[in-house]
Amino acid sequence: MHSKVVVQGKVENKKDNDGKIEKRKFKIKKEKDNEVDIDIEVEEDDDYEVEKLSVEGLPTEIEGQAITWLNNFAIKKGGNYINQRYKVVIPGLGNKRVVIIDNNSHGVPSFYTGPTDNDTIVLSDGDPAVGHT
Repeated sequence: MHSKVVVQGKVENKKDNDGKIEKRKFKIKKEKDNEVDIDIEVEEDDDYEVEKLSVEGLPTEIEGQAITWLNNFAIKKGGNYINQRYKVVIPGLGNKRVVIIDNNSHGVPSFYTGPTDNDTIVLSDGDPAVGHT
């Protein structure tokens, strides 16, 4: 299992049209050139701690196919990873096969089996890495 390295300065709260900070909407900025900025929207209002994590050390393939890691992050509430629905918008995802690693997979990548709609996926584990093949 890879070690979780927090990358500072890569998370920002999104703002509404009036400039007020949204408590459940975040932008996770890329660290490396092959990554992309992603947007996250947690369905419930609450106080969340969001961290950008490094993609270094993540597995490089699944079923013989190379993985391009697009971003890696953690969402916590009260110091614990959340287990509730949230949307992740990944620009340019199109119809590529999405790969995730989360707390439930114990460091093993798996193909995302839910729907992909307008570059958006829905997750519920607060500790995912997201990529594609």
